[in-house]
Amino acid sequence: MTIAPHPESESPADLANIETVNQAAEAMLADLELSPLTRRTYRYGLQALVRYLHIAREDDAAADALAPIALDVIDEETLAGLNRWLREAYPDPSLPPDERGGATRTSRTYLVAARRLMNWLDLRELLPEGVSYDRMLRRIDQGRGTRRRGYKQRKVDPEVAAVITHYLRKPLPKKRGSARRLALLRNRALMSLLYDTGMRISEALALRREDVLDGRASRIRLTKTKNGKPRTVFVRDETRQMIRAYVREREDDVYAPLFVSHGRGKGTAITPSHAWYLVKQAAKAEGLYENTSPHSLRHRRAQDLLDEGMPLEWVAALLGHQHADTTRTVYAWETDEDMLADMVATYGLSPSEALEKQRDKLD
Repeated sequence: MTIAPHPESESPADLANIETVNQAAEAMLADLELSPLTRRTYRYGLQALVRYLHIAREDDAAADALAPIALDVIDEETLAGLNRWLREAYPDPSLPPDERGGATRTSRTYLVAARRLMNWLDLRELLPEGVSYDRMLRRIDQGRGTRRRGYKQRKVDPEVAAVITHYLRKPLPKKRGSARRLALLRNRALMSLLYDTGMRISEALALRREDVLDGRASRIRLTKTKNGKPRTVFVRDETRQMIRAYVREREDDVYAPLFVSHGRGKGTAITPSHAWYLVKQAAKAEGLYENTSPHSLRHRRAQDLLDEGMPLEWVAALLGHQHADTTRTVYAWETDEDMLADMVATYGLSPSEALEKQRDKLD
């Protein structure tokens, strides 16, 4: 579903009838002199804005349908929140590994479209009362300043694997080859593969059936990686069985993308934002930390391997980090804290014990 096309350029009377972000988006696109390519790109960006506004209000069904959303939901955090969401929903495999959460061409362009819409609304006095476009921009800059001060470690729900079991517990529709059945089989395989291999969502969605031998490959050679350097990941039998169950009921060939849409855009690879939505939907149903995302499964896998004693440099190799310091900064800090806490509990004395020991020395 797309944002409904808007007719001619807006007259003052027409402006009074604009009540939704969807209507405003099409009115602005009709008003601006844009090339066909830029117009199409801006429309995608404005659709992302509508999707984000629904997701921020925990209405995933409306987000998926790009349902109309009222202008009065816009506040001065809208652009800053959209900026953060775009960086996670539209990753870029060409970025170096230490630029975690960096802006991509897609996220920057989509943010520009949203900013132009907010400015367009502001000039026509259509922003909600009390909302300042200038303050919206300053909130984005404030977030950028915080990010420059260093990487802020993300908190990951220790029970994030419930995202996988969420889809495993869902009853499988009986009709073989049906869209709902295929989508559930896909979701099971995708979530399990993300955790099992620790790969990024962009790397998983770049896979084709041939790359995994339809679930028979125990190791996968990734060539479309974030830093452009190929690496190998390893797949457990449980995940391979899920992949086999999924592709067994499909009617495409081995060169098709591994994870495809079975509804709108049937047969094309699902987008990172849709994968983000699937994780978000499961996390909400399982009562997990609200910032749970596809990357959380990668983070949890790295954390679990480190907790089990896997050397840091080998975890770094599995994740595709060029330097082990990146792995330590991003993933190993929780393991280091846990080990330090254990050491303190083992060797540390309580105040009363320390005092008694000091008295013994004096005696």
